[in-house]
Amino acid sequence: MLSEYRQRFTDFQTELHREDYLFRSGRKRDRETARIRADYSDLFKPSAIADLRAKLEETSQQRETERRSINRLIAFAVEGNLLARAREISSEIENYEPNARRTGEGEVAQDLRAERLEMLRDGARELGYENRLAMRRELRGFDDEKLAGQARKILSKTESGYVNALSWLLPRETGVSIDDATPSRLGFLQGFTRFDHFFPRERMLGVYRELFLALGFDSEKQSNLTIDSEPRPDKQPQAFCSPIRVPDEIALAVNLTGGQANYREFLRETGHAQLYAWTSRNNYPEFRVGGDRAITVAWGLLFENLTLDERWLMTTFGFAENREFRHALAVLRLIGQRRAAALTDYEIEFHSGRLTTAAGARYAELMTGAARVRFDETGHLRSLDDAFYSADFLRASAFEAQMREHLKTRFGQRWWASRKAGETLIDLWNTGQRYTVEELASMIGLGELDFDWLASESLDWVEGRTR
Repeated sequence: MLSEYRQRFTDFQTELHREDYLFRSGRKRDRETARIRADYSDLFKPSAIADLRAKLEETSQQRETERRSINRLIAFAVEGNLLARAREISSEIENYEPNARRTGEGEVAQDLRAERLEMLRDGARELGYENRLAMRRELRGFDDEKLAGQARKILSKTESGYVNALSWLLPRETGVSIDDATPSRLGFLQGFTRFDHFFPRERMLGVYRELFLALGFDSEKQSNLTIDSEPRPDKQPQAFCSPIRVPDEIALAVNLTGGQANYREFLRETGHAQLYAWTSRNNYPEFRVGGDRAITVAWGLLFENLTLDERWLMTTFGFAENREFRHALAVLRLIGQRRAAALTDYEIEFHSGRLTTAAGARYAELMTGAARVRFDETGHLRSLDDAFYSADFLRASAFEAQMREHLKTRFGQRWWASRKAGETLIDLWNTGQRYTVEELASMIGLGELDFDWLASESLDWVEGRTR
């Protein structure tokens, strides 16, 4: 039974990610994910879940790897069962969303979101869990309540430094004071263009090749990783990575427009792509894809954050006077962490059932407090679309900060130019998604995820102190 289920799991992931790639890359006008999920609906049936649980029961405690793999498949099946209950309404939301602002159907989409969340809450109970938070804790082993406490500490520790930095940066870059700013002004900082001339479009692929060649391997010889840089009318603007068949068929799609935002997203996706491309095929399929999302996010952050390294900027682009640029990115990075911290707190309150009323008001309160610009209730349900992403982003951020410090300690400040560092990364990428970021940190010798370190490092960057 187990080998057959694994094969179906593998085929499902391949078809789903291939379809996603074809659609988002503009090679296909319509996405057929509903048909694919229907074709593989047997993976999520109660009978399949029961069979997996029975297999777990009969597997000896000494067979730790086998038990871990079965638990991973159980999590996949249960989560898929829950999402299948809301598939039709999720499709309706997707149809409304693109035109909601233009046609005035935003309220309809919000009503549909509320209905879907209620459906998912009831579904979790029918599956035997108190709520979705308890479901995640049992299936994935994450203590999100503890993480919410860490998130609040990040907000408290970075509050003063963040407000001071944003109060100076916003008027300089947008002409609007922090008291008059709206969330859209924070979005402007994401793509600010004042330094874009240092990041030419023509050099993007060359920078990619040079980076990994310095780490000890020739990316042009990676036949299992394809870079799709061809422009197409319907291609998604942002870079993305599709793990179509890990590790044998990885697609990295990018529009080569140049500029700091384009470089950052491309570097982030190269981290995802290299993880998948170096994942050992000796791993079980469920250890290659579909594991702890924070693992993938962390490796992306490691390479995106090279744009905050003054040595890398100077060596790669000859960008010597980069202090103002790095300060702006440091503030932007801290905005992301503080928003993720507030969303983590909000999401855990919501999914634990503590927000039976006034969920929108609580969202506005937490987000305004974190970003220090005025948020209203709009979007409080949309923020729950990608369940627990903010929590996984915070965990990934803490791991990445400690991992980067580990690389500097072992291989020097220019770790990104060390072949030994490259060998270390490949060894870690070989494990794919077998472990959580907490487990990987322990294996490497980083200890527990240190959110105090993350907050302190972020403040140091914002205040111009380089570690």
